[in-house]
Amino acid sequence: MLTEQEIEIIDGCRRGDPASQKMLYDTYGPMMKGVCVRYTSDIQEAEDLFHDIFIFVLTHFEGYDNITSLGGWLRTITVNKLIDHLRREKLFRATPMSGLAQEFGDNAEPAYDGIPMEVLLRMINELPLKYRTAFNLYVVDEIRQEEIARMMGETMSNVRSLVSRAKSKLRQSIEKYLKNEEFSYR
Repeated sequence: MLTEQEIEIIDGCRRGDPASQKMLYDTYGPMMKGVCVRYTSDIQEAEDLFHDIFIFVLTHFEGYDNITSLGGWLRTITVNKLIDHLRREKLFRATPMSGLAQEFGDNAEPAYDGIPMEVLLRMINELPLKYRTAFNLYVVDEIRQEEIARMMGETMSNVRSLVSRAKSKLRQSIEKYLKNEEFSYR
């Protein structure tokens, strides 16, 4: 259910009210930018994509009458636009990984207390693009694997494998960091 503030923002943006547009930007812009940064490895590209997506949102409020959560709606649009961008850039071309699938569902995750968030974000950003994208969609954005497979144009087994391999690579990076080995994240 929309809050009063969300209703005011939506109505104002539909009317083209600059104050409502600024409120939308101030309230939801940081979340949208954060999503953009997670899906790209370049801050400038993330900023450019954020601005493009924000303009899209401002020009498409009329077509969406059943918004139940403004933040959720904006996150969904942001993720879908980023996936579209990655597709257009043909960054999803790779050899199918169906033969490499590993068992998914490892419940024994070690604790990673004490690692700065910026270090974890850099570790995620250094994952290969398809791993990073599948990981972000599944773990961070909590999108179902069936939907991820559709969005990425992959099979379900490939999505499971991509997420599993991303977790494995992250686990290796974290273990290396925790052992205080020579590490590029400092």
